[in-house]
Amino acid sequence: MSLKKAVLKLKEEIGSRFVGNEEVIDIAILNQLHKRSSTLIRAQRGVGKSTLMLLILRGITGEDYVVISGASEVKRGEVVGRLHIPSLEREGVERVLWAAFVQAKGKGIDEVNRLNPYTTSNIHHMMQFGEVWAYGQRVKVGDYVLIANENPADPTTFIHPPPFYDRFDVCIYLNSLSLSDKFKLQSLLESYGGELVESMPQVLTFEELQSIRKEVDEVELDSETIGLINMLVRDFQACVRGREFSEVKPPILCEGCHFLKDVCSNIKDPPSERSTIVLTQLVKAKIWLEGKISQDDILSLALWVFPHRMNLVKTRNLLNDIRELLMRERVKMDERVNRRQWLILSKLMNGFDRGLYTYAREVAVEDPVFAEELMKLEKTWIKEGILREEDTLGVYLRWR
Repeated sequence: MSLKKAVLKLKEEIGSRFVGNEEVIDIAILNQLHKRSSTLIRAQRGVGKSTLMLLILRGITGEDYVVISGASEVKRGEVVGRLHIPSLEREGVERVLWAAFVQAKGKGIDEVNRLNPYTTSNIHHMMQFGEVWAYGQRVKVGDYVLIANENPADPTTFIHPPPFYDRFDVCIYLNSLSLSDKFKLQSLLESYGGELVESMPQVLTFEELQSIRKEVDEVELDSETIGLINMLVRDFQACVRGREFSEVKPPILCEGCHFLKDVCSNIKDPPSERSTIVLTQLVKAKIWLEGKISQDDILSLALWVFPHRMNLVKTRNLLNDIRELLMRERVKMDERVNRRQWLILSKLMNGFDRGLYTYAREVAVEDPVFAEELMKLEKTWIKEGILREEDTLGVYLRWR
């Protein structure tokens, strides 16, 4: 069986055992196709978070996985390692017995929101640096699959820092089952003898997964796709009023701003730069698996990359709110193409042209990211004596 067929077989096996929320299986599997992948599943209790986690782990790593639970009192020794007491007593040597969680290819965290902060910090370090420390000793953690789930509404939840959640590549949300889904689940439980997880076969060996990850990493993206990814993330980050360094956050920061109706005005805390990295990995994985990628595909992937990395000014339903912003983003991207604004910016980078600059200024008042780039060029032209500061777009926007 070819590697691509094996991935499709994995999706088929999981799909035959997981009811409802079928659309999230695609992104969950796609996210496993790059090195040291990490997936966060969020939902209320009893919706299937643990089931989906275990199905993926078993399908990829067989029995070589370890699940730790925030519902129990997980100690550092269970997650990282503990001292080998006999060696210390007989030889005076501090030898660390590294935990099974560290050594297993498949790593699961059940109810991550209930882990104590000290345990969370150890896992965060592993995800960030690919290593763990215990008793002054360090061990590198090889490639792995890490899947965690949580119910943030649980009353026993710890508040973990944003950088910890930022380390998860994607965040998948599950909905409760519809009436028809409930009947389907009952039928499945009967057909599998109540053993949905236990019946899940290992479809991929971890060596095959590593071969896939290597091939995905070697996929080359064209300049248009790279530009689209970077532009999308920057649109959700950009603020001409310097939100990153301002003590004041939207909506107060946006009062009187020219871009009050733009996407940026809806975002209180923007997504981190890891969004670009993860989105690039997912795009490569999709091209490897399906042979193509479209603008709509990239926007759809972003829905699962953004939600745990940003805060909106107003939130009714987080996924629907981000979907709406991404729909507005699609319209903006089409308008940019029609205005040929990036071609104009490219020409201005090669030399000042009064006519092009006048048109670019008109375009910039409709696009904060374009305005940001144009203002950078203006600084150069001012130094060269080509442009007066009082005539710049930067001054115009500053006093709006």
